[in-house]
Amino acid sequence: MNRCFVVVVVAAAACAVGCTSFAFKQGAKGTAPSELQDRAPMAAIAGGSFEMGVKIGDPDEVPAHKVLISAFLLDKTEVTLRDYGRCVDARVCKAVAPAVTAAGDDAGVVITDDHPVVGTTWYDAKKYCEWVGKRLPTEAEWEYAARRGRNGGLYPWAGPWNSKNANSRGEADGYGRTSPVGTFAGGDSIDGVHDLAGNAAEWVNDWYDPTYYLKTTERDPQGPEAPSGSKVARGGSWSDPDHVLRSVTRQSIDPNVSNNAFGFRCAANP
Repeated sequence: MNRCFVVVVVAAAACAVGCTSFAFKQGAKGTAPSELQDRAPMAAIAGGSFEMGVKIGDPDEVPAHKVLISAFLLDKTEVTLRDYGRCVDARVCKAVAPAVTAAGDDAGVVITDDHPVVGTTWYDAKKYCEWVGKRLPTEAEWEYAARRGRNGGLYPWAGPWNSKNANSRGEADGYGRTSPVGTFAGGDSIDGVHDLAGNAAEWVNDWYDPTYYLKTTERDPQGPEAPSGSKVARGGSWSDPDHVLRSVTRQSIDPNVSNNAFGFRCAANP
């Protein structure tokens, strides 16, 4: 049986049918619109301590260690095609390649403006966050936000793995690839942050070091000082099994790599 795909191209110069033009809201050339710089919609993550990593896990997830995190703000959703498209329209960000998604045989599903942008390199993600006056979260901030209030649990929700709470590998969840941000409300963190497990894997600020947990600082760790050639991505994606969607999983990725499983969200100081 043939599968139908509908492709929507996100480009600076053109917009698909039904897409809202961003030019009329754009300020001075290259300036981010005020609503994208607004921090009110972000989740306010209270400062505190937690046990980062696990006692028994993959080699780069151990040892478990106490970390103190200062209060910060975090986007409630992954950056969407809509918002990233505005950065492309401003000629600040690079356009990403078109993507497709499918949900079951003979079902063509348009990737809408509400899907997460994927296909961004780490440098693209960093540029966008800086454009809106924010930054990428640190690896420690990201894990803290995903596990806060969950008594050391391995997912953003209370309890074990639940396939109904995240967009993961396979189409049983209704999506062959990405889903609109916030679709899986059962997977929200205690602070109401969506999709910290699955949908798009998320770039964070830190360089990757498989042994970093042996030498990390206790308060607000920033990751290795020296470039290692790889950046960290967190949360897993629509293409990953539940093991990768754990809140402790660390993925090592070349910052120049872009593919249809990697996106990002931004953070900011309060």
